[in-house]
Amino acid sequence: MRFILAFAFLLLPASLWAACTGTDQRLALSASDRAAIDAEVAAAPFAEGNHWIARRGSRTLHVIGTMHINDPRLDAVTAALKPVIAEADLLLLEGTKREEAELMAAIGRDPSLTLITEGPSLIDRLPPQEWDDLAAKARANGVAPWMAAKMRPWFLAVSMAVPPCLRTSPERTRGLDKRLEQAADEAGTETRALESPMTLFEVFNSEPLEEQVRQLRAYLTLLGGEQDAIFTMIESYFDEQALTYFTIYERDFLQSDALPPEETRRIWQESMEAMLDNRNRAWIPVIEAAEGDLIVVAAGALHLPGETGVLNLLQQAGYTLERAPF
Repeated sequence: MRFILAFAFLLLPASLWAACTGTDQRLALSASDRAAIDAEVAAAPFAEGNHWIARRGSRTLHVIGTMHINDPRLDAVTAALKPVIAEADLLLLEGTKREEAELMAAIGRDPSLTLITEGPSLIDRLPPQEWDDLAAKARANGVAPWMAAKMRPWFLAVSMAVPPCLRTSPERTRGLDKRLEQAADEAGTETRALESPMTLFEVFNSEPLEEQVRQLRAYLTLLGGEQDAIFTMIESYFDEQALTYFTIYERDFLQSDALPPEETRRIWQESMEAMLDNRNRAWIPVIEAAEGDLIVVAAGALHLPGETGVLNLLQQAGYTLERAPF
């Protein structure tokens, strides 16, 4: 649900920068909290860096951590990476424009991917006071209550987690992945997807609606600090410290009191396994099966670090890793 923001690294165009400024949560931490987070991050493999080079035999991989929404600072990043894209045999992305078109068509054919199309809406699935509170939060976050009532809980949580300052620019989705795909098109470099466009929807919809409603309560307690969270993600990304932001977010999530602590931890662990670990593992055979000696792999920055991150999995597969300029 709202944890999707941690993976998307939502960023904004220059014209909207002032509307989305906030507090960098890294700087607001107490000395003891920052020391604990720094120690946790430092213990993780490949904790920092948005550009790594993996080598094994004659094969070279450029592994690039991306974000999926626009920021003016991406101009320089894209320019620096264009020569690598032009020389590559293949660019692997989480999804290309072909998969995006397939996904939009699938949603058009099957509204149940994002909406409750059978049975009671959220109005009847929640106690009256909870629905009134949810409707007020939805309205405050730019979602009409009548529409919120029809949304699948995970889709509603995502919709409410995006502050208005990110919704108004037609350039908002021109993130690094799309910029690199355009560079590949211009250079004649082949592009291919790491996974099916339906992968995430299968993850989100795997839980029964009743369980999604239960989990919604935990995510709603975190609403209200989206601009600070997004500002922190922005600064963390350009500092090449995605894992630091993510560790702060994990701490805040686990401290939520909407559900019993053991339930909150279970939701977190299952979500991370589905959103990160399983997908990272599934990508390695795709990367290994790709033809060519020079391949660029570009995926959301949080897929790179950690025990089950793409970089560590590649090292376990026999690649040597070297951090590169970004």
